[in-house]
Amino acid sequence: MRLWLKVKSKTQILRILFLVSGFWFLVTGYCFAEKITILYTGQTHAALYHCGCPVQPDGGVGRRMTKVKELRKENPNTILVDAGGFFAGGELDEHSQGAQPDKTRNEINLKALELMGYDAVSVGDDEFNFGQEYLSAQARKSKIAFLSANLKLNGLKPYLIKKVSGLNVALIGLTNPQAKAKSGGLEVEDPYQALAGTILEVRKNKADLVVVLSYLGEEEDKKLITQIEGVDVVVSARPQDSQEPFSKIGKGILVRASWQGRHLGKLNLELENKKIKETKVEDIRLSNEIANAPELAKIVPACFEDSACRKEGLVGKCLNPGTMNASCGYEKPKQISLLVIQPKDIKIVNQEKFLSFLRKLFPGLQVNFVDSDSEAGKSWIVRNQAKLLPVYLIAKEADTQNEFKNIKDFAQLRDDYYCLSPRLSGGLIFVGRPRIANKLDVFMGAKGNKGVEVLSVLRNLQTRHKELEVKLHYLAVEGQNGFAAPGGLAELEEDLRQVCIAKYQPDKLWDYALCRFKNQDSSWWEICAEQFGINPAAIKKCALSKEGLDLLRENTGLNKELEVSVGPVFLANNNEIYMAKNLTRVEELEKLLGLASHIEKNKD
Repeated sequence: MRLWLKVKSKTQILRILFLVSGFWFLVTGYCFAEKITILYTGQTHAALYHCGCPVQPDGGVGRRMTKVKELRKENPNTILVDAGGFFAGGELDEHSQGAQPDKTRNEINLKALELMGYDAVSVGDDEFNFGQEYLSAQARKSKIAFLSANLKLNGLKPYLIKKVSGLNVALIGLTNPQAKAKSGGLEVEDPYQALAGTILEVRKNKADLVVVLSYLGEEEDKKLITQIEGVDVVVSARPQDSQEPFSKIGKGILVRASWQGRHLGKLNLELENKKIKETKVEDIRLSNEIANAPELAKIVPACFEDSACRKEGLVGKCLNPGTMNASCGYEKPKQISLLVIQPKDIKIVNQEKFLSFLRKLFPGLQVNFVDSDSEAGKSWIVRNQAKLLPVYLIAKEADTQNEFKNIKDFAQLRDDYYCLSPRLSGGLIFVGRPRIANKLDVFMGAKGNKGVEVLSVLRNLQTRHKELEVKLHYLAVEGQNGFAAPGGLAELEEDLRQVCIAKYQPDKLWDYALCRFKNQDSSWWEICAEQFGINPAAIKKCALSKEGLDLLRENTGLNKELEVSVGPVFLANNNEIYMAKNLTRVEELEKLLGLASHIEKNKD
C-alpha cells in the first residue's frame, strides 16, 4: 500500500510533512541567500533643499524621503545610515548664516532624518560646530543612534547591531582626529585600535556583517579595509574626487557618499551562508523628477535664504526665513549685460553650462557675442590685455545682486564692467597661438587619483588615431632651490624617471606610467620597469644626472610658458586648453580635437 494510506492520524501526517520539509531544507539550504539594502548619505551639512546647480539641481530632504520610501517598498530589509557631517555650520557649509539659523536648520534636519527612519549616524568633527554639549544634547534626545567607536561622549554609542532579514548587521561609527580640537579637547582614540577592538566585541555579539560609517577620509578608509580584519563595508563620508560610486578592496567594499545629499547611495548585498556573494551599488540622483515627501512640508520652512527661492526668469527673496511662516517672493530681474569675445567658429566645451550658471545667478542676464577677429573684438582684447579667450565682460551692475558673491573672486573691475576669468568656463583659447592639428599636450603629475583614468583614455585615443601626437608634461616647477613637484620628492623622482624613459624607450612609457599609477604608493618602481623590458640601472643613471634635470626642464617648458600649474589639463591642437575632469571619454576628446570618431572611421 502507498505511504499515505498507512498514516492513521493527523499527528503522523504532520510528522511526515515536517521530516520531508526538513530534508528539503538540508538539501537546498546551502544555496539560500539573504538580500539586504544599505542606503547611505554623508557630508550633507543639513542641506534641506536642492542645490542651486545650473545643470543638475539635485538633492533636498523632501526628495530623499520620497526615494527612501520607494526603495523600502522594493526591499523591506533596508538599513538607512549617514557616515557623518550631517550638522549645519562650519567651513564646509556654504549655506551657513550664523549660529542660531544654523542650529535651527540643524534641528529641522535631524527631525527629517528621524521621519525618514535613519538607523544610525556617525559623528565627525563637523558635529562639534556648536560644541560638545550641544552635540550630546541632540544625541540624547534623538531616536537615531549617534555612533563613534573612538570617541566617548554622553549620548554616543560605539556601535549598533540591527537585525535584518535574519542577519545581525553591526554599524560602527568612526570619528576623525580633527574632532579633538573642535570638541574642546575630547580625547579621540586611534581609529584603527578602536575599530579592531569594536569588531571583536560585535563578533562576540553574533554580528554577521560589519559596516563602518567613517568620517576619516577615503585614504584612511581604504587602509582600514586592508589593515583591520573583519571589515565588510565602509561608507566613506569624505570621498576623493572619483567617478566611481564604490571600490572593491581586498575582501571589503568601499562606497562613497554624495556631497550635500545631492544623491542617495544604494548598496544591494546578496549574502550566502552569511558571506557576501554579490554586490551592486547605485548612486541615485535626487533630481527634480522626484516629488517632495508631503510629511516634511510640516517641518521644513519654505526657505532659509534667498537662494532657496528660484523661478525661471525671476529673482527670488526669502521672507521670514527659517520659520514656518517663511515664503518666497518674486520680482522681475534687473537686466545685466554680458559681452563674450571669442572666435566666431569655435564652440567652447562646457561654455553653455557656464552661461547657464551665470543665468541662474543673474536671471536678467543678456548675452551678446563678439567675434574676436572683428575690429570691435580686437579692440576689446587689446584694452583688456587678454591672453586667453573667451573674454567675459559683465556689467558693473552685477555687484548690486546678492549672487555676485559667487563670482566675486573671479571678477576684476575695469571701468564700468567686470572682466571674469575665462577659466570659469572650462575651456580656453590662447590669443595668437597657432592651431596645429593632431597634437595633444597633457599636463599632469606622475602621481594622483586621476592618473589611471586619464592615461587609459589617452592610450585608447592614440590606438584609434595613429596620426595623433600625444605628449605628457609633468607638473614639476623649477625655482631657486631646484625643482619641486606637488606630490613632494617621491613625485619629482618619478617625473625624472619618466622623462628619461620618454627619451630612451618612448614605446614603453605608457605601459610603465600606467603601472606606476596603479602602484603609486610603492617605492619599487623597478618592478614596473623590468615588467616592460626597461633597464632600471640605465634609467636611474639618467634620472640622477644633469641629463635628467635638463630633460625635465625641457618637458616643463610649456607649463611655464602657458602658466599651467595644476592638472590633469589638456592642450588641444596647440591653442585650446581644457580641464581633463570635463573630458573623461574618448569620444569627447575626438570631438574636441576634430578627429573622426572610431565608428565613422570603421564605416569608411
